[in-house]
Amino acid sequence: MASLFASGLLAAPLLSTGTASAAPPETDLVLAVHSEETGVQSTRLTCDPAAGDHQAAQAACGEIAAAGGDFTQLAGTEPQLCTFDYRPVTAVAFGSWRGEPVRYVHEFPNRCVMEQETGTVFSF
Repeated sequence: MASLFASGLLAAPLLSTGTASAAPPETDLVLAVHSEETGVQSTRLTCDPAAGDHQAAQAACGEIAAAGGDFTQLAGTEPQLCTFDYRPVTAVAFGSWRGEPVRYVHEFPNRCVMEQETGTVFSF
């Protein structure tokens, strides 16, 4: 009986610390923008905490979080006047968002439209 009690006391802290110290699922993304004018530009973004090479990592992580990690649901920016110039830009995101795989590719008619629809996420 004493050994059961002692082993229970030893196991209890192990069970509680395993749950309390569990790391949040990883967010590690590579974001890229491609156009004929600029070629490929890319950056790395990690969230929780926000870090990486992205110049506005905190804002980008917040916008992705607000969209639930769904890049098709990014809120974008306030409407702005974009020209009708057709200079296609392709935005790409891959990696993981809070442990879930991310694969996003979308072509926009120009950089202005891309930034209006995706906010700071692809502004680098």
